Amino acid sequence: MKPHLLYIAFWYPPSRASGVYRALATTRAFVDAGWQVTVLTTTEEFLFDEVGSIDQSLLDLVPAGVEVVRVPFAFGSLLDVDVRSLGRFRANFPTLWRKIHEKAAPLWSITSFLRGEIETAHQITERYTPWIDPAVQAGRRVHSRTRVDYVLATGNPYSSFEAARLLSGLIGAPYSVDYRDPWTIDVFTGRVDNADRATTEAEREIVTAADFCFQVNAAIAEAYGRKFPESANKQVVVLNGYDADSIPPPAVRAEGALRFGILGTLNDNWPIDSIFKAWTDIRSQLPSGSTLVLGGNLGYFQGSRELLEAYLPDESVGFHYVGPVPKAEVAAFYVGTDVVVVPIPGGPMVTSGKIFEAMATGRPLVCVQQRAGGGRSLIEDWPLAFGCDPDPESIAAAILEAARSSQHLDPEVSRAVQIRALDYERTRTIAVMVDSVASRVATATRT
Repeated sequence: MKPHLLYIAFWYPPSRASGVYRALATTRAFVDAGWQVTVLTTTEEFLFDEVGSIDQSLLDLVPAGVEVVRVPFAFGSLLDVDVRSLGRFRANFPTLWRKIHEKAAPLWSITSFLRGEIETAHQITERYTPWIDPAVQAGRRVHSRTRVDYVLATGNPYSSFEAARLLSGLIGAPYSVDYRDPWTIDVFTGRVDNADRATTEAEREIVTAADFCFQVNAAIAEAYGRKFPESANKQVVVLNGYDADSIPPPAVRAEGALRFGILGTLNDNWPIDSIFKAWTDIRSQLPSGSTLVLGGNLGYFQGSRELLEAYLPDESVGFHYVGPVPKAEVAAFYVGTDVVVVPIPGGPMVTSGKIFEAMATGRPLVCVQQRAGGGRSLIEDWPLAFGCDPDPESIAAAILEAARSSQHLDPEVSRAVQIRALDYERTRTIAVMVDSVASRVATATRT
């Protein structure tokens, strides 16, 4: 009989949130390894009506046989609270109640958990906590139909982690958490106290009870090892990697006008102003007709497009915005690209899944990130890669170097780079997670 994985992934197709590709790859990896997989996620109505962040083509990538259980959620649920259900003290003195709750949260959590209650979940400070209780109840229904052998939750939101912890206690199945991004540590500054005390204590309980905490790079794993030293051995690195179907054939030597491509969801953390300034400064030094092309969505939520459009230059400077690029068309985007530009904010904890994809294209790439950044570290000795600081002068120099590399590119070198990149193909990176979970289930079965 196949082992049964209950996978809690709030962002799942047709969502196009940045963690969806990792969630899809995780699902596929467990299915390929012989697991029965049930996914707990939110509803399509929420994604359409409140987030507006979708890619319908991703639904076709959900492996056959995977049951997807959609648990309703709405941001409006945070407002739909009957004050009579809060108790007189909490309703009349909400600020004082929150302060007392924060200080007493660890004790309340222990006693509530021992009584089998779920109310302790709401000590977490996050917009998604109302989803915890219905997700836990849905998970229990899944377990009542088909015994769950293991629970795996992916963040964000990190309310999914608390749902996994509570479910684990209620149904008796062990669990692990896949962070993707740090929760109470600031991914950009490294600040370890980036949350209120109640949330930090909730995270400590989650980490303590979990089998493994999967992290996307060593910097995050080391930071959590220092924050929770008693659980340092649980921090396991599972790199993001890239999807094989997003990679084009090897590149050929570029002739004439060059096409520089940026692919991803534009957000205000990108060093985009510096990239555009560098582009306009050196455009006259590039072959006539060269273009800078941006493909992807403008922001993650409804209403962000208009705001971010103000950042974009017009086409008179050789810039083109081609709009969203569905997952099925990513490889085609790269086929027509001579140089891949990857903007990455932040420092050592920020790697970005797009850097793996860019490396695997076998094309010259420009990684725009500060020197100590996670992406820059990955491409330090990578062929055809040019790292630069996020300032116009450094970016301009890297673009010109990458352009020359593209014009003298040996197709065999491009092919060799793609072969070297196979170590980062997502089925190989996710295998670390599958093997870790499988070993824990095997150990539990023997005992």
